[in-house]
Amino acid sequence: MTDMKDQKDKQTGDLLASPDAVRQARYAERMKAKGMRQRKFWLTDDEYEALRECLEELRAAQGGGSDPASA
Repeated sequence: MTDMKDQKDKQTGDLLASPDAVRQARYAERMKAKGMRQRKFWLTDDEYEALRECLEELRAAQGGGSDPASA
């Protein structure tokens, strides 16, 4: 497999190995291990609040935590 990094690129550096990128990748792995997938929705603020509350109730009823970040 060929190296995709442009050897002349001095601006981006090694972003893929940055602490934030590593942390985010580990978080994504934990969520995937729980069977979750990241999805993007366009919501109003009211819809977001209603959906967040609904998810908290659903996860509590399933015996899971309400905050995926606590994983």
